[in-house]
Amino acid sequence: MFSWAHALNEGAGGFFNGFCKFISFFGKSGWFFILLGFVFLLFARTRREGLAVAIALLIGALITNIILKNAVGRVRPFNRGTEQFNEWWIAAGSNPEDSASFPSGHTTAAFAFGTAFTIIADKRYGWTALLFAFLMAFSRIYLIVHYPTDVLAGIIIGTAAGLTGAALSKLIYKKARGKFKSLLYGLSITALCKKIFAKKKSPQESDTVNCVGDITCDSPADDNSLAANFAESSQENNIKSESETETITEPTESK
Repeated sequence: MFSWAHALNEGAGGFFNGFCKFISFFGKSGWFFILLGFVFLLFARTRREGLAVAIALLIGALITNIILKNAVGRVRPFNRGTEQFNEWWIAAGSNPEDSASFPSGHTTAAFAFGTAFTIIADKRYGWTALLFAFLMAFSRIYLIVHYPTDVLAGIIIGTAAGLTGAALSKLIYKKARGKFKSLLYGLSITALCKKIFAKKKSPQESDTVNCVGDITCDSPADDNSLAANFAESSQENNIKSESETETITEPTESK
């Protein structure tokens, strides 16, 4: 398998070196799959997928990184002391990795995510996660950082973890009751953001009084002031009217 990967490297003039390093970057410590799972959990529409992915990644990491890597302690191909493997590793442009070789953590995480997502998500695009998982497996062999058996073990463990995660996610949604069910179906980051950034009614808006004509009242205080001014103006008009009436009636009385 390594000889085939090296022949591909030489035949393509190192074209796949950058591509495989790019793919492998997304599997380092499983950060990309963890991030996607977290984002899925934030939204009610994708929470089922997020729950399945989170469970699958947790199971895969527990079996691969916690148990088997420490138990087996297999040395990486480029560190084995074989000159040929070391030359092929350098030709592939790989970076040194210090963790144990068996099984492949990148492949486990990719297949755990890919399997769980493919089962739960919409079939129209769910398959893309599995395609990416196979590219991840290929890149680990091409870069001479894992033996084929490391990658095969990662595929098996990741697939099993993905199946388990998908099954448990479906079961949790089926058995959910009460407040927990409301949390699964109702809580969403978008709804939360709407509540936080909702426009609150300002005091000026709530105190505004509708006034007649061209006069605008901004508060009850303004309204009281307007009423006082209006009463004063009316009183003055009444006094003027009375004085005018007296002026008119005086000549009539003298006749």
